Amino acid sequence: MLRRHFTTLAVGALATPALAQGADAWPTRPVRFVLPVAAGGALDMVGRLLAQQLQQRFGQSFVIENRGGAAGVPGMDAVAKSQPDGYTLLFAAAPIALNTALGMRLPYDVGRDFAPVSLVASIPALAAVHPTRPERSLADVIAAGKSPQGFNMAVPNVGAVTHLMAEVLRAKSGPGFTVVAYRGAGQAIQDALSGQVHGFYDALVPTGAHVVGGRLRGIAIGSRQRHPMLPDVATVIEQGMPELIGSGFYGILAPAGTDPAILAKLHAGIVATMGEGTELRTRLISQGYEVHASTPAEYSAFIREEITRWTPVVQAAGIKVE
Repeated sequence: MLRRHFTTLAVGALATPALAQGADAWPTRPVRFVLPVAAGGALDMVGRLLAQQLQQRFGQSFVIENRGGAAGVPGMDAVAKSQPDGYTLLFAAAPIALNTALGMRLPYDVGRDFAPVSLVASIPALAAVHPTRPERSLADVIAAGKSPQGFNMAVPNVGAVTHLMAEVLRAKSGPGFTVVAYRGAGQAIQDALSGQVHGFYDALVPTGAHVVGGRLRGIAIGSRQRHPMLPDVATVIEQGMPELIGSGFYGILAPAGTDPAILAKLHAGIVATMGEGTELRTRLISQGYEVHASTPAEYSAFIREEITRWTPVVQAAGIKVE
């Protein structure tokens, strides 16, 4: 589902022969678990479920702190500037990479100020159209943008990964292809369902439910294999556009300088929490997510690759985030 292959459920690079004495005792007090979004939504839901499981595993509270707004920058900055003692963690989504790709002036440096621990979950992107539309493939959508009638594709937010994917389609199409960026998914979904816009590019969750219900028609899913929720929707690879493989992704990071032994213990806990047959893994998969427990090195490399991948798309499209 993601562009890299992640080692699944292995402790990986942080494993050490023996943890330092301080890490053996960690955590001895509540852990601050920062979610750089407002309450509600996918990141908040997954983060809260994960925090509950980690709390049970480590015997200490993982206290949720929602710090939303400004593309998650305040929450991410708060973690970057926290003491690297293992008691402040960040549960971040795609903006951990996209904010840099978008050229935003950030008070932190992603590569310098964070210690990635593990990718946790991802959800593929889904392109869909109103069921009254004639398009049934990405090629049809591109052709519609070249036609006199044109084609408009709604996306939930300026700078969202699906906005960037839609811009890739626009670059392949003609002047009649318009990307309509909303301020939030709610109104974008309503306009897609009512036919006010021709197409909608968002995550499988929640958009896939509208495809299952027949209120939208799935055009393409941004994964390497077809998704069990929508087995009849072809992948972007099947349609000859592997550059559109992509997803929303969620992972845990700590402030740079956190004791590697503490991070190793945390990573081992994540691996155990997300293992085969565990409650959280089963629940997330049933909702359409893919579950990961990548090594820190893999997660770090993936963030760098996403920045490299999307920066030229942003520049070519002239996207500006206010």
